[in-house]
Amino acid sequence: MRIFFLKAAFCLLVLACTFTACSRKPLSTKPSFKDFWGMQYIEVRREFSSGLAFNESGFQQVPSWKMYFLSDDSVKIYNPAEKAYFNYPVYHDHDSVFNIARHWMRLKYASRDSMVFQLLSVEEKKVSRELSNVLMKFYSYNYLHKKLGKTEQEVRKPYRADSLFIYRKCLRANRNPASRDSAFAAPQYATLTSNTPDIEVKKLESEPDKHNLMNIRPSDSYLYPEYSIRIRNAYKDFNHTFSVLIDSTGKMRLGEFLTSEEFVESRKKVLTGIIDIYLQRFLTVKPGTTLGMPHTSEVTLHIKGIK
Repeated sequence: MRIFFLKAAFCLLVLACTFTACSRKPLSTKPSFKDFWGMQYIEVRREFSSGLAFNESGFQQVPSWKMYFLSDDSVKIYNPAEKAYFNYPVYHDHDSVFNIARHWMRLKYASRDSMVFQLLSVEEKKVSRELSNVLMKFYSYNYLHKKLGKTEQEVRKPYRADSLFIYRKCLRANRNPASRDSAFAAPQYATLTSNTPDIEVKKLESEPDKHNLMNIRPSDSYLYPEYSIRIRNAYKDFNHTFSVLIDSTGKMRLGEFLTSEEFVESRKKVLTGIIDIYLQRFLTVKPGTTLGMPHTSEVTLHIKGIK
């Protein structure tokens, strides 16, 4: 009798496993967006796997996408640079991995209220787990406006955790204003304005890639800000490129420069003199800020002196 019950239990277990396996869709099955065709979605949060919108270097993930699927193979995405929606193909690769608007993405979740995608870093057909660390969260317009009763601006605000993270980084950077290791990039980068006609200041801007929707505003604009400065009536003709650390009060300190080892000290003396005699005296320097908090950041200067 005992053997009979054991055999029966085994048969039931096999049947249960069989039905369970049959009820699961194979991983290679293409997920469908059919239930969401024509529904508008807005990106409300873009964050690193840490759960923060910022990384240690000060780079900020900013939600910017608006989109709606026309079919499983086509999506319209708003391009803020052109202020218009453009049609992009949707290519399914495998599992839940897609190429959308020239970006590799993994669909993590989808409903009529929200969607979550993971941005993938792909090189030579291989996904980098270390660099595929960004999530994009979308709400449908109906869910955002009718159920939550909120605006795009409200839901796109940084989280409290973001503010605390930046506050701690500001404390460290401002305790060590001469340290490049403590300084970090400011989305509202430091600005330099001339107070004399003898000095001309120009912010160098890189051309935005209007087709790269992840980076309509080039991050280089604040991660690596650069200024071209022309000084007329200088003590001599010169050309120098170097970086300065601008602290929370607007004070400049010499950062990084290139020269051979035997000229380090003499070059340092010359560049510090240019900062003290020309830049600090005749420029209005506004420090960089992140979430409204001023902190030490680094700026590259290309300076030409004309005697």
